Amino acid sequence: MQTLCITEWLVVGRTILVMKDTNKGTEVGNYRPIACLNLIWKALTGIFSTKVYAHLDRNGVLPVEQKGCKKGCMGTKDQLAIDKCVLKNCKRRKTNLNMAWIDYKKAYDMVPHSWIIKTLKMVGVADNIIDFMAKSMFDWKTNLFSAGNLLGTVNIKRGIFQGDSFSPLLFVIALIPLTHVLRESKMGYQLEKNGPKINHMLFMDDLKMFGKSFNEIDSLVQTVQQFSEDIKMEFGISKCAVVALKRGKRSHMEGIKLPNGEELGDPDAGGYKYLGVLELDSMLCKEMKSKVKEVYLRRLKLLLKTRLNGKNLFQAINSWAVAVVRYSAAFVNWTQDEMKQLDRDTRQLLIKYGALHKKSNVLRVYIRRKNGGRGLIGIEECVGAELRSVHHYLANSHEVLLAAVAKEDGLDREV
Repeated sequence: MQTLCITEWLVVGRTILVMKDTNKGTEVGNYRPIACLNLIWKALTGIFSTKVYAHLDRNGVLPVEQKGCKKGCMGTKDQLAIDKCVLKNCKRRKTNLNMAWIDYKKAYDMVPHSWIIKTLKMVGVADNIIDFMAKSMFDWKTNLFSAGNLLGTVNIKRGIFQGDSFSPLLFVIALIPLTHVLRESKMGYQLEKNGPKINHMLFMDDLKMFGKSFNEIDSLVQTVQQFSEDIKMEFGISKCAVVALKRGKRSHMEGIKLPNGEELGDPDAGGYKYLGVLELDSMLCKEMKSKVKEVYLRRLKLLLKTRLNGKNLFQAINSWAVAVVRYSAAFVNWTQDEMKQLDRDTRQLLIKYGALHKKSNVLRVYIRRKNGGRGLIGIEECVGAELRSVHHYLANSHEVLLAAVAKEDGLDREV
């Protein structure tokens, strides 16, 4: 039998360390690593990714609780819609609910290579792909660069070789057994008497769990901690939290103690940021709108200070600034007055920086360029379109939990 041989240049990456904040200096945590891989490797693993995903999808292996790498869904918005539904349902029924948010410490860098190979075998991936990945893992390396200077070469002895389309799918596969373990517990929050029960949601490594009581959430957290310890992954305790609702209202909760002596406690009054949205016993709409507005206006000002021409400027605003509002639009309940005010603030800044004449026709600003307008997407238009899109998606979804979300929100299935 011919031995598989992989050339060294194929499995050597390039990692650029970009400083996040110049005021913090050269401390290790102040650098963001940007991974780049060989184009031939990315093309080859792209083929693997397509074939493996098709196999997983065809055989129903990908769990509905995990939305990372899932095609045909809205990703994080699926999880946010379910999350909002559970919180709303708890308050409407005035029932008990306990929640825990789990964050992993450097999740993608911690998964052992042996576990990746084992889970690939568990889900029935082709032997030739498994053999290729197992052989290549022995030689995974990356060159570290900062400010154009080579700092050294790192041998990747554990974790995922990041930078290609196959890496995220490998991580999702590595966590499939966790979903099955949590399902077998039969614990969780039930939306209705005979409705579906949910005890966890995943988006890649972002994990949120639900329990009916303290004992349930404690048991679920301990299960995840034991599973994580077995595969050599660690909790980032500073970013983990637990919250209890009693009869639909937030109540004091004793922290959950882990075997290593660490403890998961209540988040502070500012809330917990889950998938980009602040929440506690409900989604913190007021705080989220304030933060979204702040980021939106800051990005708008940065773009207006550039020397972009009119067409490119408005395209940049639509794609970079307005996108901040669009992401959470379906979950933070913008009022008509708030949206109109943000549109007015936008036009005032356009005038201040010379991108719009103060006597310009307001309607023309929002008309498409091909029809003679400036092409700006208004906040009202953006939020309205996002709400319609999410509602249409939920009303026509065949997933049990998403159908329950549509029912809770009174969305009729469209024909």
